[in-house]
Amino acid sequence: MKEHLNELYNYLKEKKFKDIIIYDLSNEEQTFDYGIIVSTPSTTYNKKLAVQLMQDFEIEKYPEGFNKGEWIVFDFDKIVIHSFVVQVREKYNLDKLWQSKKMNF
Repeated sequence: MKEHLNELYNYLKEKKFKDIIIYDLSNEEQTFDYGIIVSTPSTTYNKKLAVQLMQDFEIEKYPEGFNKGEWIVFDFDKIVIHSFVVQVREKYNLDKLWQSKKMNF
């Protein structure tokens, strides 16, 4: 799984997502094992990157939050990606909630 997470981290970095942090939530009461939080500068940019991710991973259905574009959630079963506009990421602050679960990449 670590190798898969590393590939996903590199993919997100290559696609210009910012402040990428991966959290190991496997021992938490979550429906997924890993949470990835990324930032984008605007809703337009967030939606553009989301469309790119959908194309690259052959996702047919728009992810949760796509219409508004402030917080878009991709569910890959054991891995969930939260793509935030910077201000919205700061507002909901999942990073603080999960800070002790941060993985190093």
